[in-house]
Amino acid sequence: MNNTPLTTIARTTLDPYYAFYLPVPLPPLVTAICVSMCFIGFCVGAVGNTLVILAIIKNRKLRTSANASLASLAVADLGTCVLVLPIIATAFLSLDVVTTNQLLCRMLYHTTFTFSPVSIQHLILIAANRYTLINKTPQTYTRIFNRRSIKIILTCVWTTNIVLNISMAIFSYGTKRIFDKEYCRLEQNDVLGIVFRLLTMLYTFLSCYVIIPIFYILIFWTVRKSQLRVAPNRPREYNVPSVPTVSNSTTNGADEPSGLMSRTDQTTGLRRRRRMRGMLSPSEVKLTKVNFFIFLTNVLFLSPLFFLLVISREGLSHGTFVLVLLPIGMNSSTNPLVYCGFNRNFRMAFKSLVKL
Repeated sequence: MNNTPLTTIARTTLDPYYAFYLPVPLPPLVTAICVSMCFIGFCVGAVGNTLVILAIIKNRKLRTSANASLASLAVADLGTCVLVLPIIATAFLSLDVVTTNQLLCRMLYHTTFTFSPVSIQHLILIAANRYTLINKTPQTYTRIFNRRSIKIILTCVWTTNIVLNISMAIFSYGTKRIFDKEYCRLEQNDVLGIVFRLLTMLYTFLSCYVIIPIFYILIFWTVRKSQLRVAPNRPREYNVPSVPTVSNSTTNGADEPSGLMSRTDQTTGLRRRRRMRGMLSPSEVKLTKVNFFIFLTNVLFLSPLFFLLVISREGLSHGTFVLVLLPIGMNSSTNPLVYCGFNRNFRMAFKSLVKL
């Protein structure tokens, strides 16, 4: 198709809907950079998220309820990297190829509207997990986040989003003939499209800008109080003579001599005393900061799409949608790097998997 400015203006004048299928004009260098980023994100994300899933499955230390959510999040990130990024790269090279191919166009929208909400819901689950672990008793945490409940929650998250996407595919997807070509169409201005947009904006706003931030504010408030408690207890806790200690938990919780403690028992006892005094271990604080960093990067890369949905009355064009999807796809490829960079157990698990 001849897309000279004069031809584009004429076609847009004859059919205003044609503007929804025009790419965002970018310099060739910027286009090349975007396509290269898609290729790098595809490679890094495919390998990295696969390693995260395998590490959690094979490494006993990583098989926790919190990491079950990370594994499920890695599945969504893997799907984004493998399915969405190649289509985005194709759209940067030629948007017509995507918008006139029903399979590619539907895959782009279906996968995006499945994986992005799933990722947000996993971030809520991870934040709630950290809040319960840090602010509630171990019994409460185990009662809420046990193996059975995690399976039910994750199953509901994936099932709900898949069912919603199937309903959108049935009622809002279609084709529209413009001049001599059949373009894919996502109806955004009918009743279902408007309701879907409003619910998406409300859900994204409440999740990313209200619910999850409240969880982390409460978490870091507890962390702050814990750090304040560490200072007066530090001399007594860290200046203990390095001699074998003894301990045995009795019915009233007191420590009585009953034999030599192993290093593991001493570590467990230290963690128990910290928890009783309201103090958090450095590993708990660090893991909380890592989870918060993952949340911030997700919100940062998702915000352009959210604000464009808010200010766009007529809906997003295909070219704009592809452009704002790029940072979302790249974010899915960087999460494994965050796990590896800040978590020693993940680094060791990755090394053992690579050696195999």
